[in-house]
Amino acid sequence: MKRNIFMIWLSVLFFGCTEEKRPEIVMDSVPPAPVTDVQIKNIPGGAVLKYQLPDDEDLLYVKALYSLKEERQAEVKASLYCDTLVIKGFGDEQEREVQIVAVDRSKNESEPVKVTIKPLEPPVLAIGKTLSMSSDFGGVSLLWENPTRAEISVVLEKKDSIGDYSPVEIFYSSVIEGNGTARGMDTITSDFRAYVQDRWENQSAPLDAVLTPLFEKKFDRTKFQALYLDGDEPYAWGWVLPNMFDGNTGSGFHTETTNGTWPHSCSFDMGVKGKISRIKTWQRSGSYLYDQGNVRRFEVWGTNDVNNLNDWNAWTKLMDCVSIKPSGLPVGEVSDEDRAHTADGEEYICPLNAPAVRYLRLNVLESWSLARFFYIMEIEVYGSEEE
Repeated sequence: MKRNIFMIWLSVLFFGCTEEKRPEIVMDSVPPAPVTDVQIKNIPGGAVLKYQLPDDEDLLYVKALYSLKEERQAEVKASLYCDTLVIKGFGDEQEREVQIVAVDRSKNESEPVKVTIKPLEPPVLAIGKTLSMSSDFGGVSLLWENPTRAEISVVLEKKDSIGDYSPVEIFYSSVIEGNGTARGMDTITSDFRAYVQDRWENQSAPLDAVLTPLFEKKFDRTKFQALYLDGDEPYAWGWVLPNMFDGNTGSGFHTETTNGTWPHSCSFDMGVKGKISRIKTWQRSGSYLYDQGNVRRFEVWGTNDVNNLNDWNAWTKLMDCVSIKPSGLPVGEVSDEDRAHTADGEEYICPLNAPAVRYLRLNVLESWSLARFFYIMEIEVYGSEEE
């Protein structure tokens, strides 16, 4: 009996749904009324337009029409459920006319409402003012500040033999403190040019410099030897210290998990004395990326005093290193940008005034999960050897 009642109810529901007719859209040639009470808030590189929607039953959307660089026409739309349009993409602070048009379901358009906006300084120009360029080991380094985390690219160009500038490298970034280094160059003095560009192809004023790249090589990892100094952390799970420079990012060094104090240190002999330009380290990948024992903050120390390696007073701090997660997502979440950033190792630049050393010591201050252990899958050291 219950089954029969259920089947009857299901039949009523089915036929009731299928027989219900959707309301017909009546097409006409009557345009909607224009928007009213437009309020303008100028923002960097654009403006926010807030307005009163017309009282038309068949209103579909509102659009803004305007010109970007070189009179290129652009438009942005907002649905009938929104009373705000956001306009972006301007590369300067000049006044511009914007037309706001209401559109109904019959594609009829209202009379345009014309307003004048005056964008604030666009991010591409503000970032361009912070851009700096300098010689570096094996190439040229760039630094810039991007406090609004705008999505930009920094283009580095080099003058060729016929006097034209050609792209050397493009750095895409949205981090607050950006940097990029183009390497693999000969130690030949050349003319370089750099500028910031956004996705609307707006550009900052070019920065020109005459620079000479410094000589750089990758130190031979086969000469590296593990050191076991007082206070250094023992290995765990068979992940011994030599794994950190075996040329394989699939194996690494893992410290004990029972030690409840920071910092943790490990040390090694490079086999040669050299002036360090940079180091690269590799994280444990997969679900461990930017999590668990992967290193977040650490210091690099160096010395040449082979007789006092166990005395921290014999060591000089060369650099402070912080692992940067481009996406800014919380621990446990990673983006494709994060994965790409770590795929070829994380790079840390050593100050040019740091002394040449033979022995290195990593002093780890914090892991990504704050777990009381760390691991590093691989390390590479770059610079120039000295006698």
